[in-house]
Amino acid sequence: MKNRFIYNPTFLILSLVAINIISYFVFIRIDLTSNKKYSLSPVSKNMVKNIDKDVTVTLFMSEGLSQDKMKMGREFKHLLKEYKTLSNKAFTINTIVPDNDSKKLLALESGIHPFLQESTEKDMAKIQKIYFGAVIQIDNKRSVIPIISQHTPFEYEVTRMLKEACDTTKPTIGFLRGHNETLLDNIKQIRHELSRNAHVEPMLIDPFIDLNEYKVICIVGPKDTYSKEEIKQLQQYLKQGGRLFIALHHAIGQITTNQNNGFINRVGLEDMLQEFGLKINYDFVVDNYCGRIRVQSPGPFFRYHDELTFPYMPTIQKFSSHVITNGLNAISLLFASSITTVKTTSSYTFTSLARTSPISGVQEVPVFFDLQKTWTKHDYNRPNSTVAALLNNEDDKSAIIVVSNASFMEDNDYDALLLDNIRFAINSIEWLADDSGLIKLRNKYIVNQTLEPVSNSYRTFLKYFNFFLPIVIILGIALFQYRRYKIKRLRRSQAGYID
Repeated sequence: MKNRFIYNPTFLILSLVAINIISYFVFIRIDLTSNKKYSLSPVSKNMVKNIDKDVTVTLFMSEGLSQDKMKMGREFKHLLKEYKTLSNKAFTINTIVPDNDSKKLLALESGIHPFLQESTEKDMAKIQKIYFGAVIQIDNKRSVIPIISQHTPFEYEVTRMLKEACDTTKPTIGFLRGHNETLLDNIKQIRHELSRNAHVEPMLIDPFIDLNEYKVICIVGPKDTYSKEEIKQLQQYLKQGGRLFIALHHAIGQITTNQNNGFINRVGLEDMLQEFGLKINYDFVVDNYCGRIRVQSPGPFFRYHDELTFPYMPTIQKFSSHVITNGLNAISLLFASSITTVKTTSSYTFTSLARTSPISGVQEVPVFFDLQKTWTKHDYNRPNSTVAALLNNEDDKSAIIVVSNASFMEDNDYDALLLDNIRFAINSIEWLADDSGLIKLRNKYIVNQTLEPVSNSYRTFLKYFNFFLPIVIILGIALFQYRRYKIKRLRRSQAGYID
């Protein structure tokens, strides 16, 4: 009787209707991904619960989007529904299909830019103009995602806006000047991105300045020496919980028609860092996995440009398990020095953030560049050398991030590999400036999921196992059903059996 009630069509229909009604008001998903990609982080949950303003998210999605973009759109909508479920205020989600001139004009006025999408339809190449972006409006503040891509940090963008609405005070990040540092015009990308969450401004160290006004002080590529008084002021700033980001032009390389040599440039910060347990060595890092440079080679009639591998420009792919380096593929450093930890009485703890490959080494100064050199395994005498590190002091909450190269921070929008250089710098500075945990969301959607290498024999086993396993399962089910029906037929042939 109980089974008949469960399989009653009316009962099943009413159950499905009830489930749909409940799911309309309560949005629940089970997230089995390792990095909880499809779930809101605790920082996002706290932000949306504390927001006291109405939120409106408008998603512009053209018809005819490719399957991967349609999938991204669904993921974004599902994430927004989680925000809506937790919000104590109105959280409105709108979807606009720009299929006429008025809606296209609205998209453009909102900051959503069209792009061209190529597709194949009936063996014909088709190119159409696509709108795929979003506008997040909280009170009178607006944030625009002009083009949604696979690298768009959905949760980061929404939670960042919620944080701005809850807390209107922004930290101040200072870029130290006065020591022939890298020109600010050369790091516009980094400054622009940082300005979204902080006040970014140039600064000087003098006896009248209060360094505690700055959440983070960035020292990028100084060439002139710091005075003892300036070093003392920086040390006092750290004792009061200050944060430093230091990228040095420590190893200087000169490649010209007249000279090919390298030397070390000391600016006075090295001794302070060594007192805290971090030593920047007097060497040049070389790596078998490296970038290429263009050089002029003499020909019979004229000079021509040639591209050569240049081990002095290591491509770094080994990163620590830290929120700063999550999602990075590789960074490229030109003329870097190795970083090591030394024993001191300091309370700082040393953490390596980025290291060279297993086939790498160092060359002590002075260095003379031989562009035609044939490199051997003996040249790679020190594998896995640290080139970027973190010093963290739990006692006074101060922290220092040190990179033994500064040119990696310069603007770049033409080389996809070098885009991670910019991300690494932004992640580092934002981590130093952030107390809310927002930085953890920036790279949540681009964490690389890699497979561990396996042997050929194990790969062969997996291939045949995957091929035969479904066949064995189907045969097993068929055999079970056959025996089951055979037993039932035998029982039915017996006298007095009731089905």
